Amino acid sequence: MSTSSWLALLIWVITAGAIVTLDGWVTLGNLALMLVLGSTLASYWMTASASVLASAVAVALFNWFLVTPRYTFHVQLDQDLLLLATLLGTSTLISMLTSRLRRHAQDQSEHARQAERLQQLGSRLQHASSVIEQVQAAHDLLHEWTGMPVTLWLGHAAPEPIHSLYRAWQASQQEQGAVGPGTGRHADLNALVVPLRAGVMRIGTFALGPTDNGEVWNRWPIERVQALARLIADEVHRLQSSLQAREAQDRLQAQQLRNTLLAAISHDYRTPLATITGAASSLQVNNNDAGVQTALRTILEETEHLHRMTSNTLQMARLDTLEAPLHFSWESVEELCGVVLASTRRRHPERQIEAIVPTDLPLLHCDPVLVVQLLDNLIENALRYSPSHQIVGLHVRLEDGCVQFDVLDRGIGIPDAWRDKVFDPFRRVLPEMRGDTSFADSARRGMGLGLALCRAIANAHHARLWIEAREGGGTVICLRFTSQEQPTAPVEEIE
Repeated sequence: MSTSSWLALLIWVITAGAIVTLDGWVTLGNLALMLVLGSTLASYWMTASASVLASAVAVALFNWFLVTPRYTFHVQLDQDLLLLATLLGTSTLISMLTSRLRRHAQDQSEHARQAERLQQLGSRLQHASSVIEQVQAAHDLLHEWTGMPVTLWLGHAAPEPIHSLYRAWQASQQEQGAVGPGTGRHADLNALVVPLRAGVMRIGTFALGPTDNGEVWNRWPIERVQALARLIADEVHRLQSSLQAREAQDRLQAQQLRNTLLAAISHDYRTPLATITGAASSLQVNNNDAGVQTALRTILEETEHLHRMTSNTLQMARLDTLEAPLHFSWESVEELCGVVLASTRRRHPERQIEAIVPTDLPLLHCDPVLVVQLLDNLIENALRYSPSHQIVGLHVRLEDGCVQFDVLDRGIGIPDAWRDKVFDPFRRVLPEMRGDTSFADSARRGMGLGLALCRAIANAHHARLWIEAREGGGTVICLRFTSQEQPTAPVEEIE
Protein backbone atom coordinates (compact mmCIF):
# COMPACT_ATOMS: atom_id res chain seq x y z
CA MET A 1 0.00 0.00 0.00
CA SER A 2 1.07 3.55 -0.68
CA THR A 3 1.60 6.22 1.94
CA SER A 4 -1.72 7.88 1.01
CA SER A 5 -3.61 4.62 1.54
CA TRP A 6 -2.08 4.16 4.98
CA LEU A 7 -3.01 7.69 5.99
CA ALA A 8 -6.61 7.20 4.85
CA LEU A 9 -6.83 3.91 6.78
CA LEU A 10 -5.43 5.58 9.90
CA ILE A 11 -8.08 8.33 9.69
CA TRP A 12 -10.86 5.77 9.39
CA VAL A 13 -9.50 3.80 12.37
CA ILE A 14 -9.32 6.97 14.51
CA THR A 15 -12.83 7.95 13.43
CA ALA A 16 -14.19 4.49 14.24
CA GLY A 17 -12.46 4.51 17.63
CA ALA A 18 -13.88 7.93 18.48
CA ILE A 19 -17.43 6.86 17.50
CA VAL A 20 -17.23 3.67 19.56
CA THR A 21 -15.83 5.57 22.52
CA LEU A 22 -18.55 8.24 22.45
CA ASP A 23 -21.39 5.77 21.80
CA GLY A 24 -23.91 6.24 24.58
CA TRP A 25 -22.48 9.65 25.54
CA VAL A 26 -23.70 11.65 22.56
CA THR A 27 -26.71 11.39 20.29
CA LEU A 28 -26.84 9.37 17.10
CA GLY A 29 -26.90 12.58 15.03
CA ASN A 30 -23.62 13.75 16.56
CA LEU A 31 -22.03 10.36 15.87
CA ALA A 32 -23.21 10.67 12.26
CA LEU A 33 -21.50 14.05 12.00
CA MET A 34 -18.27 12.48 13.24
CA LEU A 35 -18.60 9.85 10.51
CA VAL A 36 -19.02 12.60 7.89
CA LEU A 37 -15.92 14.36 9.26
CA GLY A 38 -13.85 11.17 9.09
CA SER A 39 -15.07 10.46 5.57
CA THR A 40 -14.13 13.99 4.49
CA LEU A 41 -10.62 13.75 5.93
CA ALA A 42 -9.95 10.27 4.57
CA SER A 43 -11.21 11.12 1.07
CA TYR A 44 -8.38 13.62 0.65
CA TRP A 45 -5.94 10.71 0.56
CA MET A 46 -8.07 8.34 -1.55
CA THR A 47 -9.31 8.16 -5.08
CA ALA A 48 -12.92 9.14 -5.79
CA SER A 49 -14.12 5.56 -6.35
CA ALA A 50 -12.31 4.24 -3.26
CA SER A 51 -13.67 7.12 -1.18
CA VAL A 52 -17.29 6.51 -2.25
CA LEU A 53 -16.94 2.78 -1.56
CA ALA A 54 -15.41 3.44 1.88
CA SER A 55 -18.22 5.88 2.75
CA ALA A 56 -20.89 3.33 1.76
CA VAL A 57 -19.24 0.63 3.86
CA ALA A 58 -18.91 3.04 6.79
CA VAL A 59 -22.62 3.94 6.64
CA ALA A 60 -23.55 0.25 6.49
CA LEU A 61 -21.41 -0.49 9.56
CA PHE A 62 -22.82 2.56 11.30
CA ASN A 63 -26.31 1.15 10.69
CA TRP A 64 -25.30 -2.33 11.88
CA PHE A 65 -23.63 -1.32 15.10
CA LEU A 66 -25.28 1.92 16.17
CA VAL A 67 -28.80 2.27 14.71
CA THR A 68 -31.65 0.65 16.63
CA PRO A 69 -32.32 -2.24 16.35
CA ARG A 70 -28.61 -2.93 16.52
CA TYR A 71 -26.80 -5.72 14.69
CA THR A 72 -29.41 -5.66 11.93
CA PHE A 73 -29.95 -3.59 8.84
CA HIS A 74 -33.54 -2.79 9.83
CA VAL A 75 -34.22 0.85 10.60
CA GLN A 76 -37.11 2.80 11.89
CA LEU A 77 -38.61 4.50 8.86
CA ASP A 78 -39.83 7.55 10.73
CA GLN A 79 -36.56 8.26 12.55
CA ASP A 80 -33.39 6.69 11.18
CA LEU A 81 -33.92 6.06 7.44
CA LEU A 82 -33.65 9.74 6.55
CA LEU A 83 -30.60 10.03 8.78
CA LEU A 84 -28.80 7.13 7.06
CA ALA A 85 -29.79 8.35 3.57
CA THR A 86 -28.59 11.84 4.35
CA LEU A 87 -25.40 10.43 5.89
CA LEU A 88 -24.68 8.29 2.82
CA GLY A 89 -25.44 11.06 0.36
CA THR A 90 -23.45 13.65 2.27
CA SER A 91 -20.44 11.35 2.73
CA THR A 92 -20.50 10.36 -0.94
CA LEU A 93 -20.79 13.95 -2.19
CA ILE A 94 -18.10 15.25 0.13
CA SER A 95 -15.81 12.36 -0.78
CA MET A 96 -16.19 13.05 -4.49
CA LEU A 97 -15.67 16.79 -4.08
CA THR A 98 -12.67 16.27 -1.82
CA SER A 99 -11.09 13.79 -4.24
CA ARG A 100 -11.67 16.17 -7.12
CA LEU A 101 -10.17 19.00 -5.10
CA ARG A 102 -7.16 16.85 -4.28
CA ARG A 103 -6.65 15.95 -7.94
CA HIS A 104 -6.96 19.59 -8.91
CA ALA A 105 -4.42 20.56 -6.27
CA GLN A 106 -2.07 17.85 -7.46
CA ASP A 107 -2.49 18.97 -11.07
CA GLN A 108 -1.80 22.57 -10.12
CA SER A 109 1.22 21.51 -8.14
CA GLU A 110 2.50 19.43 -11.05
CA HIS A 111 1.88 22.32 -13.47
CA ALA A 112 3.86 24.59 -11.15
CA ARG A 113 6.69 22.05 -11.03
CA GLN A 114 6.61 21.72 -14.83
CA ALA A 115 6.73 25.50 -15.23
CA GLU A 116 9.64 25.64 -12.81
CA ARG A 117 11.42 22.90 -14.76
CA LEU A 118 10.87 24.73 -18.05
CA GLN A 119 12.17 27.95 -16.53
CA GLN A 120 15.23 26.25 -15.07
CA LEU A 121 15.95 24.36 -18.31
CA GLY A 122 15.46 27.49 -20.41
CA SER A 123 17.81 29.48 -18.18
CA ARG A 124 20.52 26.82 -18.37
CA LEU A 125 20.19 26.57 -22.15
CA GLN A 126 20.25 30.35 -22.65
CA HIS A 127 23.43 30.76 -20.61
CA ALA A 128 25.28 28.01 -22.49
CA SER A 129 27.98 29.29 -24.84
CA SER A 130 27.93 26.30 -27.21
CA VAL A 131 25.55 23.65 -28.47
CA ILE A 132 27.62 21.00 -26.70
CA GLU A 133 27.06 22.77 -23.38
CA GLN A 134 23.33 22.99 -24.13
CA VAL A 135 23.09 19.27 -24.84
CA GLN A 136 25.00 18.44 -21.65
CA ALA A 137 22.81 20.77 -19.56
CA ALA A 138 19.60 19.26 -20.98
CA HIS A 139 20.93 15.75 -20.40
CA ASP A 140 21.87 16.43 -16.78
CA LEU A 141 18.60 18.15 -15.82
CA LEU A 142 16.30 15.63 -17.51
CA HIS A 143 18.19 12.70 -16.03
CA GLU A 144 17.93 14.30 -12.59
CA TRP A 145 14.18 14.91 -12.94
CA THR A 146 13.14 11.62 -14.50
CA GLY A 147 15.73 9.20 -13.16
CA MET A 148 15.90 7.61 -16.62
CA PRO A 149 18.61 7.53 -19.30
CA VAL A 150 18.48 10.59 -21.59
CA THR A 151 19.88 10.66 -25.14
CA LEU A 152 19.93 13.48 -27.71
CA TRP A 153 20.92 13.27 -31.38
CA LEU A 154 21.36 16.53 -33.26
CA GLY A 155 21.33 17.02 -37.01
CA HIS A 156 21.98 13.84 -38.95
CA ALA A 157 23.51 12.00 -36.00
CA ALA A 158 22.11 8.51 -35.42
CA PRO A 159 22.74 5.62 -33.02
CA GLU A 160 24.65 2.57 -34.16
CA PRO A 161 22.52 -0.38 -35.33
CA ILE A 162 23.61 -2.32 -32.24
CA HIS A 163 22.46 0.50 -29.91
CA SER A 164 19.54 -0.36 -27.63
CA LEU A 165 17.61 2.66 -28.92
CA TYR A 166 18.27 2.13 -32.62
CA ARG A 167 14.87 0.49 -33.24
CA ALA A 168 13.04 3.29 -31.40
CA TRP A 169 15.04 5.99 -33.24
CA GLN A 170 14.35 4.34 -36.59
CA ALA A 171 10.61 4.13 -35.79
CA SER A 172 10.58 7.85 -34.96
CA GLN A 173 12.25 8.65 -38.29
CA GLN A 174 9.72 6.58 -40.20
CA GLU A 175 6.70 7.95 -38.35
CA GLN A 176 8.00 11.53 -38.44
CA GLY A 177 6.72 11.95 -34.89
CA ALA A 178 6.87 10.74 -31.31
CA VAL A 179 6.81 6.98 -30.65
CA GLY A 180 6.66 4.94 -27.47
CA PRO A 181 4.39 4.71 -24.41
CA GLY A 182 1.43 7.09 -24.48
CA THR A 183 1.85 8.11 -28.13
CA GLY A 184 -0.42 5.49 -29.70
CA ARG A 185 2.47 4.38 -31.94
CA HIS A 186 4.86 1.55 -31.12
CA ALA A 187 3.53 1.39 -27.56
CA ASP A 188 5.55 -1.80 -27.02
CA LEU A 189 8.78 0.21 -26.89
CA ASN A 190 10.36 0.72 -23.48
CA ALA A 191 11.54 4.24 -24.40
CA LEU A 192 9.85 7.46 -25.45
CA VAL A 193 11.40 9.02 -28.58
CA VAL A 194 10.37 12.56 -29.54
CA PRO A 195 11.53 14.70 -32.51
CA LEU A 196 13.27 17.96 -31.68
CA ARG A 197 11.47 20.52 -33.85
CA ALA A 198 12.17 24.24 -34.08
CA GLY A 199 9.05 25.40 -35.87
CA VAL A 200 8.58 22.98 -38.75
CA MET A 201 12.28 22.10 -39.00
CA ARG A 202 13.51 18.93 -37.33
CA ILE A 203 16.93 19.56 -35.81
CA GLY A 204 17.36 16.26 -33.96
CA THR A 205 15.80 13.53 -31.83
CA PHE A 206 15.33 13.18 -28.08
CA ALA A 207 14.92 9.84 -26.26
CA LEU A 208 13.82 9.14 -22.68
CA GLY A 209 14.59 5.62 -21.55
CA PRO A 210 14.84 2.69 -21.95
CA THR A 211 13.26 1.60 -18.68
CA ASP A 212 11.47 -1.51 -17.42
CA ASN A 213 9.34 0.50 -14.98
CA GLY A 214 6.08 1.13 -16.84
CA GLU A 215 4.64 3.28 -14.04
CA VAL A 216 7.15 6.04 -14.75
CA TRP A 217 5.16 7.05 -17.85
CA ASN A 218 2.26 8.06 -15.60
CA ARG A 219 4.49 10.74 -14.13
CA TRP A 220 6.02 11.65 -17.49
CA PRO A 221 3.24 11.62 -20.09
CA ILE A 222 3.95 12.50 -23.70
CA GLU A 223 2.60 16.08 -23.38
CA ARG A 224 5.06 16.91 -20.60
CA VAL A 225 8.02 15.43 -22.45
CA GLN A 226 7.08 17.20 -25.70
CA ALA A 227 7.03 20.55 -23.91
CA LEU A 228 10.60 19.96 -22.73
CA ALA A 229 11.62 18.78 -26.21
CA ARG A 230 10.19 21.92 -27.84
CA LEU A 231 12.10 24.14 -25.43
CA ILE A 232 15.36 22.27 -26.08
CA ALA A 233 14.86 22.47 -29.87
CA ASP A 234 14.05 26.20 -29.82
CA GLU A 235 17.07 27.10 -27.68
CA VAL A 236 19.50 24.89 -29.62
CA HIS A 237 18.25 26.28 -32.93
CA ARG A 238 18.49 29.84 -31.60
CA LEU A 239 22.10 29.36 -30.50
CA GLN A 240 23.04 27.59 -33.75
CA SER A 241 21.58 30.43 -35.80
CA SER A 242 23.29 33.02 -33.61
CA LEU A 243 26.68 31.29 -33.86
CA GLN A 244 26.34 30.86 -37.62
CA ALA A 245 25.42 34.51 -38.08
CA ARG A 246 28.35 35.58 -35.90
CA GLU A 247 30.77 33.34 -37.80
CA ALA A 248 29.48 34.62 -41.13
CA GLN A 249 29.90 38.22 -39.96
CA ASP A 250 33.44 37.51 -38.70
CA ARG A 251 34.36 35.81 -41.97
CA LEU A 252 32.93 38.68 -43.97
CA GLN A 253 34.84 41.27 -41.97
CA ALA A 254 38.08 39.27 -42.18
CA GLN A 255 37.59 38.72 -45.91
CA GLN A 256 36.91 42.40 -46.54
CA LEU A 257 39.94 43.45 -44.51
CA ARG A 258 42.18 40.91 -46.25
CA ASN A 259 40.96 41.82 -49.72
CA THR A 260 41.35 45.52 -49.07
CA LEU A 261 44.88 44.98 -47.80
CA LEU A 262 45.86 42.66 -50.63
CA ALA A 263 44.44 44.94 -53.30
CA ALA A 264 46.17 47.98 -51.82
CA ILE A 265 49.52 46.17 -51.60
CA SER A 266 49.20 44.79 -55.12
CA HIS A 267 48.43 48.16 -56.68
CA ASP A 268 51.18 49.91 -54.71
CA TYR A 269 53.73 47.30 -55.86
CA ARG A 270 52.99 47.60 -59.58
CA THR A 271 54.38 51.07 -60.18
CA PRO A 272 57.80 50.58 -58.52
CA LEU A 273 58.15 47.13 -60.11
CA ALA A 274 57.53 48.56 -63.57
CA THR A 275 60.06 51.31 -62.89
CA ILE A 276 62.70 48.81 -61.70
CA THR A 277 62.11 46.54 -64.70
CA GLY A 278 62.36 49.46 -67.16
CA ALA A 279 65.55 50.81 -65.62
CA ALA A 280 67.24 47.39 -65.43
CA SER A 281 66.31 46.58 -69.05
CA SER A 282 67.73 49.93 -70.23
CA LEU A 283 70.98 49.37 -68.36
CA GLN A 284 71.23 45.83 -69.74
CA VAL A 285 71.11 47.13 -73.29
CA ASN A 286 73.57 49.97 -72.76
CA ASN A 287 76.15 48.28 -70.54
CA ASN A 288 78.48 45.46 -71.67
CA ASP A 289 80.29 44.85 -68.41
CA ALA A 290 79.95 41.14 -67.47
CA GLY A 291 79.54 41.81 -63.75
CA VAL A 292 76.91 44.46 -64.35
CA GLN A 293 75.07 42.14 -66.78
CA THR A 294 74.95 39.41 -64.12
CA ALA A 295 73.62 41.83 -61.53
CA LEU A 296 71.02 43.15 -63.96
CA ARG A 297 69.82 39.63 -64.80
CA THR A 298 69.40 38.97 -61.09
CA ILE A 299 67.43 42.19 -60.70
CA LEU A 300 65.15 41.29 -63.61
CA GLU A 301 64.61 37.74 -62.33
CA GLU A 302 63.74 38.94 -58.85
CA THR A 303 61.50 41.65 -60.27
CA GLU A 304 59.73 39.02 -62.36
CA HIS A 305 59.23 36.92 -59.24
CA LEU A 306 57.77 39.90 -57.35
CA HIS A 307 55.59 40.72 -60.33
CA ARG A 308 54.21 37.17 -60.36
CA MET A 309 53.48 37.31 -56.63
CA THR A 310 51.77 40.68 -57.05
CA SER A 311 49.65 39.44 -59.96
CA ASN A 312 48.57 36.38 -58.00
CA THR A 313 47.67 38.52 -55.01
CA LEU A 314 45.69 40.99 -57.12
CA GLN A 315 43.78 38.23 -58.90
CA MET A 316 42.95 36.57 -55.57
CA ALA A 317 41.50 39.82 -54.28
CA ARG A 318 39.59 40.31 -57.52
CA LEU A 319 38.08 36.81 -57.54
CA ASP A 320 37.18 36.96 -53.86
CA THR A 321 35.43 40.30 -54.03
CA LEU A 322 34.05 39.90 -57.55
CA GLU A 323 34.67 43.60 -58.18
CA ALA A 324 35.14 43.02 -61.89
CA PRO A 325 33.19 40.57 -64.05
CA LEU A 326 34.97 37.79 -65.91
CA HIS A 327 35.50 38.29 -69.63
CA PHE A 328 34.49 35.02 -71.30
CA SER A 329 35.17 34.19 -74.90
CA TRP A 330 35.65 31.11 -77.07
CA GLU A 331 39.35 30.23 -77.12
CA SER A 332 41.51 27.59 -78.79
CA VAL A 333 43.24 25.22 -76.37
CA GLU A 334 46.34 25.23 -78.62
CA GLU A 335 46.59 29.01 -78.45
CA LEU A 336 46.18 29.06 -74.67
CA CYS A 337 48.91 26.46 -74.25
CA GLY A 338 51.11 28.32 -76.75
CA VAL A 339 50.92 31.55 -74.75
CA VAL A 340 51.75 29.69 -71.52
CA LEU A 341 54.69 27.82 -73.05
CA ALA A 342 56.11 30.99 -74.64
CA SER A 343 56.03 32.80 -71.31
CA THR A 344 57.63 29.83 -69.53
CA ARG A 345 60.36 29.51 -72.20
CA ARG A 346 61.25 33.18 -71.76
CA ARG A 347 61.67 32.75 -68.00
CA HIS A 348 63.31 29.28 -68.05
CA PRO A 349 65.13 28.85 -71.37
CA GLU A 350 67.24 26.01 -69.96
CA ARG A 351 64.36 23.80 -68.78
CA GLN A 352 62.72 21.01 -70.82
CA ILE A 353 58.93 21.02 -71.14
CA GLU A 354 57.01 18.26 -72.90
CA ALA A 355 53.74 19.52 -74.39
CA ILE A 356 51.16 17.11 -75.82
CA VAL A 357 48.24 19.11 -77.19
CA PRO A 358 46.01 17.42 -79.80
CA THR A 359 44.77 19.60 -82.65
CA ASP A 360 41.17 18.39 -82.64
CA LEU A 361 40.22 19.63 -79.17
CA PRO A 362 37.00 21.64 -78.79
CA LEU A 363 37.02 25.36 -78.01
CA LEU A 364 36.90 26.55 -74.40
CA HIS A 365 34.47 29.22 -73.22
CA CYS A 366 36.63 30.94 -70.60
CA ASP A 367 38.42 34.07 -69.48
CA PRO A 368 41.68 33.60 -71.41
CA VAL A 369 43.75 35.85 -69.14
CA LEU A 370 42.78 33.88 -66.05
CA VAL A 371 43.17 30.45 -67.68
CA VAL A 372 46.64 31.39 -68.95
CA GLN A 373 47.58 32.57 -65.46
CA LEU A 374 46.24 29.31 -63.99
CA LEU A 375 48.26 27.10 -66.35
CA ASP A 376 51.31 29.35 -65.98
CA ASN A 377 51.17 29.00 -62.18
CA LEU A 378 50.85 25.21 -62.41
CA ILE A 379 53.83 24.89 -64.75
CA GLU A 380 55.90 27.35 -62.69
CA ASN A 381 55.11 25.31 -59.59
CA ALA A 382 56.14 22.08 -61.34
CA LEU A 383 59.42 23.62 -62.51
CA ARG A 384 60.19 25.03 -59.07
CA TYR A 385 59.67 21.70 -57.28
CA SER A 386 61.37 19.46 -59.87
CA PRO A 387 65.10 18.92 -60.31
CA SER A 388 66.47 20.99 -63.20
CA HIS A 389 67.35 17.89 -65.28
CA GLN A 390 63.81 16.47 -65.12
CA ILE A 391 61.20 17.12 -67.80
CA VAL A 392 57.93 18.83 -66.85
CA GLY A 393 54.91 17.80 -68.89
CA LEU A 394 51.81 19.63 -70.11
CA HIS A 395 49.38 17.04 -71.50
CA VAL A 396 45.93 17.91 -72.78
CA ARG A 397 43.27 15.35 -73.70
CA LEU A 398 39.55 14.94 -74.21
CA GLU A 399 38.02 12.91 -71.36
CA ASP A 400 34.29 12.05 -71.60
CA GLY A 401 33.63 15.18 -73.59
CA CYS A 402 35.61 17.33 -71.12
CA VAL A 403 38.91 19.06 -71.81
CA GLN A 404 41.49 17.99 -69.22
CA PHE A 405 44.92 19.53 -68.61
CA ASP A 406 47.56 17.48 -66.77
CA VAL A 407 50.75 19.13 -65.46
CA LEU A 408 53.30 16.44 -64.55
CA ASP A 409 56.52 16.78 -62.57
CA ARG A 410 59.15 14.61 -60.90
CA GLY A 411 59.34 16.64 -57.73
CA ILE A 412 59.19 15.78 -54.04
CA GLY A 413 55.51 14.81 -54.22
CA ILE A 414 52.60 15.85 -52.02
CA PRO A 415 51.37 13.63 -49.15
CA ASP A 416 47.76 12.47 -49.28
CA ALA A 417 46.82 14.56 -46.22
CA TRP A 418 48.03 17.73 -47.95
CA ARG A 419 46.49 17.30 -51.39
CA ASP A 420 43.57 19.51 -50.50
CA LYS A 421 45.33 21.77 -47.98
CA VAL A 422 47.81 23.09 -50.56
CA PHE A 423 44.95 24.92 -52.28
CA ASP A 424 44.34 27.04 -49.14
CA PRO A 425 45.87 30.53 -49.15
CA PHE A 426 49.24 30.84 -47.43
CA ARG A 427 49.56 27.04 -47.00
CA ARG A 428 52.69 25.20 -48.14
CA VAL A 429 53.55 21.52 -47.92
CA LEU A 430 55.04 20.68 -44.52
CA PRO A 431 57.32 23.73 -44.23
CA GLU A 432 58.22 22.76 -40.67
CA MET A 433 59.64 19.42 -41.90
CA ARG A 434 61.18 20.30 -45.26
CA GLY A 435 62.49 23.77 -44.52
CA ASP A 436 62.17 26.48 -47.15
CA THR A 437 64.02 24.76 -49.99
CA SER A 438 63.29 21.68 -52.02
CA PHE A 439 66.27 21.00 -54.23
CA ALA A 440 69.68 22.59 -53.92
CA ASP A 441 69.42 24.22 -57.33
CA SER A 442 65.82 25.43 -57.02
CA ALA A 443 64.96 27.99 -54.39
CA ARG A 444 61.57 27.44 -52.82
CA ARG A 445 60.03 30.88 -52.52
CA GLY A 446 56.56 32.32 -52.40
CA MET A 447 53.68 33.06 -50.06
CA GLY A 448 51.54 30.02 -50.86
CA LEU A 449 49.09 31.91 -53.10
CA GLY A 450 49.82 30.22 -56.42
CA LEU A 451 47.71 27.09 -56.01
CA ALA A 452 45.06 29.00 -54.06
CA LEU A 453 44.64 31.31 -57.03
CA CYS A 454 44.50 28.29 -59.36
CA ARG A 455 41.64 26.81 -57.33
CA ALA A 456 39.82 30.18 -57.32
CA ILE A 457 40.13 30.50 -61.12
CA ALA A 458 38.97 26.90 -61.61
CA ASN A 459 35.94 27.49 -59.38
CA ALA A 460 35.08 30.66 -61.30
CA HIS A 461 34.99 28.52 -64.48
CA HIS A 462 33.10 25.66 -62.78
CA ALA A 463 36.12 23.46 -63.47
CA ARG A 464 37.63 20.81 -61.23
CA LEU A 465 41.22 21.01 -59.98
CA TRP A 466 42.83 18.17 -58.05
CA ILE A 467 46.16 16.43 -57.34
CA GLU A 468 47.25 12.86 -58.01
CA ALA A 469 50.45 10.98 -57.32
CA ARG A 470 52.53 10.27 -60.44
CA GLU A 471 53.71 6.75 -61.06
CA GLY A 472 57.46 6.61 -60.57
CA GLY A 473 57.48 9.66 -58.27
CA GLY A 474 56.27 13.20 -58.54
CA THR A 475 52.91 14.85 -58.85
CA VAL A 476 50.16 15.28 -61.44
CA ILE A 477 47.90 18.32 -61.13
CA CYS A 478 44.70 17.80 -63.11
CA LEU A 479 42.40 20.52 -64.40
CA ARG A 480 39.14 19.45 -66.06
CA PHE A 481 36.64 21.79 -67.69
CA THR A 482 33.07 20.62 -68.01
CA SER A 483 31.71 19.60 -71.39
CA GLN A 484 30.61 22.70 -73.32
CA GLU A 485 28.26 23.03 -76.26
CA GLN A 486 30.32 24.39 -79.13
CA PRO A 487 29.36 27.61 -80.91
CA THR A 488 27.97 27.39 -84.43
CA ALA A 489 29.70 29.34 -87.14
CA PRO A 490 27.50 31.94 -88.87
CA VAL A 491 26.42 30.93 -92.38
CA GLU A 492 27.38 33.45 -95.05
CA GLU A 493 24.82 34.07 -97.73
CA ILE A 494 26.02 33.59 -101.31
CA GLU A 495 24.76 36.20 -103.70
